[in-house]
Amino acid sequence: HITATALVPLMRSVDETIADVIETDLGTFPVDDYFPDGIDTVLSSLRKYVSLKGIDCSLLSSSLCDETQLSDAEQSSDTVKPNDSGHTLVNGTYTPTSDVSDLASISSLVHTICNAENSEIAIEAYSSDDSAGLTIQSMSTNAKSAMSDELMFNQYVVALSDGVEKTDGSFLFDDKPAHHYADTITSDAFKTSVELGCQSIKILNIWMWFAHKLNEAVKGCDKGRSDAYTSIDEAAALWLGNPTPSNDVGGLLFEMTESIGRMFNSVDEDNSEMVHLNRQIINRLLFAQEIFSDDKNRCASDPDTVDDLRIIVKEIFSFTSAVLAQGLIHSMLDQRDEKEKREYVELFSFAFLPLLNTCGRGEEFDILYDMLVIKKFDEADTDDVLNAIQNFYNCLGFTCDDIGNYGLRPGCTDSDLSLDNMMGYSPVNSTKTNMLAKLDLDAVAIVQLMSIENYDLARDIYVNGYSYYDYDNAEYGFVSLYDLTQSATIGYDDFTTYKLFQDYFQQSPGDLADETITNALDQQSNFVNASGPQRLEAVKTVISNIISYVSSLEAFHFAVDQCNSNSETAITAWDGGVALIIGSIESGSPNNDGYFLYATSKAMCDDFATCAEENGSYANNQLIQRFTQGQKQITEKSCSNVQQTLEAIESLLAIPLIQSMLYYADKDSQIETAGAAGYVSSLAVLPIIDSLDTESSNMVENAMSFPSGSQTSGQSKIEIIYGALKSVLTDPSSFIDCELISNAHPLCDDVQDPNNAIPVDVDEPTTISHGLYIAKNYVDDRSAIAKDVEEIQDFVDSKDIEGAKLVYKHGSNSKIYSKNGMPIGIRSISSFSLQAGSEMQKDPTYNMFVYGLSDENDFLGKSVLNYADTFVNSLFESSERRWTSLASEAVVALHIWMQVAHKLHAAYDACKLSKNASERRSVIESSDASLFLDEAAAYWIGDNQSTGSSSQGHLLYALTEKIGEQFENISAGSQSAVNSRIIDLFNQAKNHIAITNGCSTSQDAHLELRSIVGNLIPMMAVPLLRCLYYYLSIGDAERVKLYAISVLPVFSHCSPSSYLELKNDLIDHDFNEVDKEYIFFKIRSMYDCLGLSCDVVGSLLGDDFAFCDDSSMKALAGYFFRTDRSGVIEASRIDVDTRAIDIFINNGMYLFQDSEVAFAASFECYKYGHNIAVTGSNHGPLQSLATSSDRDVVPAFSAFRRYFKDDDDYADSILVDAFIGNGVFENANADERRRAIAFILRYMVTHMSIQEKIHTAVEYCKSNDFDNAASALDSAVAYLIGSIEGEEDGGSYDGNLIYMLAKRMCVHFGTCAATNNAQVNEHIISLFYAGQGEVEAGACGSLSKTVNKIDAALLVPLIQGVIFASLENELYFEARTTSEGLFPEGYVLSQSILPIINDALPSAAKDIQSVMVDGFPNQTSPAAANHMKVILAIRDALRYTAVDCDQVGSIAGVNVCTGAFDASEVRKS
Repeated sequence: HITATALVPLMRSVDETIADVIETDLGTFPVDDYFPDGIDTVLSSLRKYVSLKGIDCSLLSSSLCDETQLSDAEQSSDTVKPNDSGHTLVNGTYTPTSDVSDLASISSLVHTICNAENSEIAIEAYSSDDSAGLTIQSMSTNAKSAMSDELMFNQYVVALSDGVEKTDGSFLFDDKPAHHYADTITSDAFKTSVELGCQSIKILNIWMWFAHKLNEAVKGCDKGRSDAYTSIDEAAALWLGNPTPSNDVGGLLFEMTESIGRMFNSVDEDNSEMVHLNRQIINRLLFAQEIFSDDKNRCASDPDTVDDLRIIVKEIFSFTSAVLAQGLIHSMLDQRDEKEKREYVELFSFAFLPLLNTCGRGEEFDILYDMLVIKKFDEADTDDVLNAIQNFYNCLGFTCDDIGNYGLRPGCTDSDLSLDNMMGYSPVNSTKTNMLAKLDLDAVAIVQLMSIENYDLARDIYVNGYSYYDYDNAEYGFVSLYDLTQSATIGYDDFTTYKLFQDYFQQSPGDLADETITNALDQQSNFVNASGPQRLEAVKTVISNIISYVSSLEAFHFAVDQCNSNSETAITAWDGGVALIIGSIESGSPNNDGYFLYATSKAMCDDFATCAEENGSYANNQLIQRFTQGQKQITEKSCSNVQQTLEAIESLLAIPLIQSMLYYADKDSQIETAGAAGYVSSLAVLPIIDSLDTESSNMVENAMSFPSGSQTSGQSKIEIIYGALKSVLTDPSSFIDCELISNAHPLCDDVQDPNNAIPVDVDEPTTISHGLYIAKNYVDDRSAIAKDVEEIQDFVDSKDIEGAKLVYKHGSNSKIYSKNGMPIGIRSISSFSLQAGSEMQKDPTYNMFVYGLSDENDFLGKSVLNYADTFVNSLFESSERRWTSLASEAVVALHIWMQVAHKLHAAYDACKLSKNASERRSVIESSDASLFLDEAAAYWIGDNQSTGSSSQGHLLYALTEKIGEQFENISAGSQSAVNSRIIDLFNQAKNHIAITNGCSTSQDAHLELRSIVGNLIPMMAVPLLRCLYYYLSIGDAERVKLYAISVLPVFSHCSPSSYLELKNDLIDHDFNEVDKEYIFFKIRSMYDCLGLSCDVVGSLLGDDFAFCDDSSMKALAGYFFRTDRSGVIEASRIDVDTRAIDIFINNGMYLFQDSEVAFAASFECYKYGHNIAVTGSNHGPLQSLATSSDRDVVPAFSAFRRYFKDDDDYADSILVDAFIGNGVFENANADERRRAIAFILRYMVTHMSIQEKIHTAVEYCKSNDFDNAASALDSAVAYLIGSIEGEEDGGSYDGNLIYMLAKRMCVHFGTCAATNNAQVNEHIISLFYAGQGEVEAGACGSLSKTVNKIDAALLVPLIQGVIFASLENELYFEARTTSEGLFPEGYVLSQSILPIINDALPSAAKDIQSVMVDGFPNQTSPAAANHMKVILAIRDALRYTAVDCDQVGSIAGVNVCTGAFDASEVRKS
């Protein structure tokens, strides 16, 4: 009797019928006859209860178990009554399979309550009326026993608990049991009004019981019950109920949703009688019912059924949550009196806000709860509240469209809730990545459940998952955190971190994580005596520091593995790795609420002074950059580079792991949970430490063990950990950047403890080396890098290579100071190179070096981005003294030199961006142009440098003096001419910045600084060139290689063939016997490219092999110009700018994996020039050519103006669109934009510029200004040929302007001359010579005719280019070529001639445009695969132009002039 009495309430919450059997047969004591229904009936009821409750029957050790798996007949006949009456819900909306008419009658009970005359009557019905099979009050008071294993109910309890009962530790809400929260709120609501209580029973009691029935269906299905469908019917009955009178306040949740939903204009388009959310909910109830329509035993027969049902139930929860969201919004915006409005807002807040807490963003939940419940709603807060709750929509699984707009008030849009941005990272498949990221919501649930000591349900969520279902692979179904520990999705373990864990723990990292979580949940092993908070913190740390960490690495390494073979799989895995680091919570939260490793980094940054404005910490900032970089590398199949990116990511991920261990070690005696969390943190770090130093790992393991760490020698736990980590992090093989770990502790500073340091005045001006340069800012720390160079040399001289490496890698003398003047680290020379890839990617000089030294993105087998570090390390690793002895010279020539160039570029960038001097900061690492300039000077000169001394200093100034002695006669006490010029330029730059208040006095103030920098950097190359010449002359092979690497790449954009030949002889191979005169000739031929001259570089004293005379060079590809050399050479250098732009973009695409930064840098070059124009010249940057106001002198310009719809700057407009990805280029990829930009600059811009010059020459001639006329003709030739072609007759095939295009095309069109030059080139050059003669003779009429002939001849290579591109495109579409087609090239070239064609024959222009222009960049066959249409259109149009068609020739057997086929030519082609 007593055990039955204990069981009956539990049984009644599951099934009233079986509870009645037990109560009837055993509920009365004493009686004469027990078991009046018979023992079999009692046992059957017990078996039914065991089955429904999901009890493990084996624990009963009873014969009852033999019949636990009840037959279908027994299960259905006992409790399930079929719906024989055909009873429907809401006029046929839903027809139950089982008889739920009693439960559906709850709508009548609600009607009674809601229409009660007073609260007392309403409360009586609420608490006592069980006509529907249970009371509405019992839905709350029985909730704990009925729903203890249901997540949503428990999360409401967590959210609303506000205290603990001191006698038994149970949780309270408003001083009553927290599990009865709904009853507590509803009872209070009835005391306020019947109407408020009526609303409360719907959105609290019935809503949660509805959710309970859905959960019950899932649980029943999971147990294989054949009557699981009855719970679906019961849930439908609770939502829909029986019909009620129109506008009756007694309706159930369906009517409430209809009423509120219509306020949001959310009537479903498919059913105007039902609002959108009701339609979504009912559809899914029908889907759930349909699962069992053919087979009511499907849960037992098909194991996948439960996952199908779980998905449907999760979606129903999302839409019912949206109903509560609408209710809260309506309560805030509805027109009620202030008191009533606050009451309804509070009520709906109780119903809706706990859902927000399930999203893990506790701080935001607390703020909203405080605003809406504790302090009561203030209408002034409406917008803030609405914006806040909208940020949770994605987490809760519904959208702005699901909510709708309230009346005429605009709501949110789903673009506001974009999933495309994860803290600055944009996944390719945002939906899939967002779903995976929601695994962190499982972590939220586990932690919340552990906080209320529901460990069984926490374990269920951990093992079976709840938040993430893999829709793309039903084999995986719901993926859990446990699945991640078992590699149950990817199953990839071929990566270093996995092997380190395996080696150290003798088990996989996943098994280690699972074992630790299981021990904590079950309170066993080393957690047997742990408190609840300790166990909770341990599990939370396992998830963030081990599961998130290792699972993400598994995904990243799998992505790298798949990069070449399956890029789609690779990018999905890469995005997944990012999701497993960041999670879903971070992307919508301004606070540190996340549960994955990204959040750990944010949480630790305050304690370690590593917080950044974006992404919480510096390490996270770099992670986002690397994530994006890796994604682009995979997308662009740069698979060799993505591995290097992943190595950088692994290094960055180690930062928060180490910080976490340090933090908990430091807080061990202050925070109860620190010991457990610190122990878990150490598990994540120990394999890394052990791989570097076994002794250190032993120290860490002993100190961080749990429950008690062992401290020896009186040291604290934190002292032991610091000692071990210092040993590891100073190890040369350590891959971890110590500077990112801490700026607040002495961990990374072996020189001096910052706590005892005396601060410096960072605003104090610095006198560098006895007055060689007076810096405006404090830069003593920068000039101190010279002491590192000196120490490296001393170590090398004493053959202590390890000592030299240590100074090189970790630094020794150049301290880094905070803005407060406190030392926070040490600057190392190696960092100049190692950080160059991220810091210098916009620098033109660095771009030329990495381009010039790159061999398929590598240099000496490693990333070319770190070329300087790679070369110096190769010196250290050499066993030959002749190489190791170069180390100190190498760091000066490579690292320091490029750092000076970088700081100069940074000074210009800061100057250009400056708008107001007061906005600039004068602190360390600021954006102050003067600081960057002062840094450059400090790195050039160094400390302890005397004027003119080659022996005292150790940096570039001293090097310049030393080598200057071989080229100049320098008097005692004086300095070399090169240093004098460089220091003068530094001072010019400093004065300009000061006078212009940091370039803020005018929009163009920065251009003068650009010119100074443009003169400084070539001048800085002179001492390196001199060193190269000198060591060539004395045959020092090792230094020849060093200085070749240090200086030749500045010429890499000048002449490809000359540079590659020099690179092959002096860099790629060891210098042996070479013709030094020939080497000098090749280098000298490129002086003009940099604006250098023989006079500036000078000649070796006593060896005239490097002697030259600038005046002897007056030819371009054999054309001898007759006017001022400097002006012509400067004009010819436009091809250098076009090549530099192409290099910038190429580097961005293939080296830096950031094409948009590269486009921005190249746009800068286009606007202002890579090679600075000579002051006062008439030749500006490329944009000035494209926008020249003097083009009206060209007769054909009006045709271009008409064709491009009055856009005088047509070429500039197309270029700007290509640079920024606008207009037609919005859908073009980076390579298509790059190629289009190159062709516009080479051919479209120069074509009009040449015409402008030659027609201007005619005008000068008519004005008797023959000198300017001759100069204009020479400039036109410069624009035609360019500087890269060189001086030799016919050029070098290095060019990239129209002259070179003609040479390329003549091969395809059979129009090459015997000299291998294009016939049209020789014709054009002869016309230019004729024009010079006519100018000299003053024959202006003849000159005009000659110029018109040049106009016509210039069109020939452009026409040939259009035809050739059309043919290549057709071959591409027909898959007859392996090339990718010439669509961007054809797009540009055709528009270079279409204005002329359109004037001649509009129909022909239309035909050409349809093939070459329309549809770009998404041109498709057959429209763009019709080269004959292009040829015939050109043939017809040329009849109306001055172009000599015979000069165009034939291609692929087709004569352009006739359009006829030549069979022999076809066979040849």
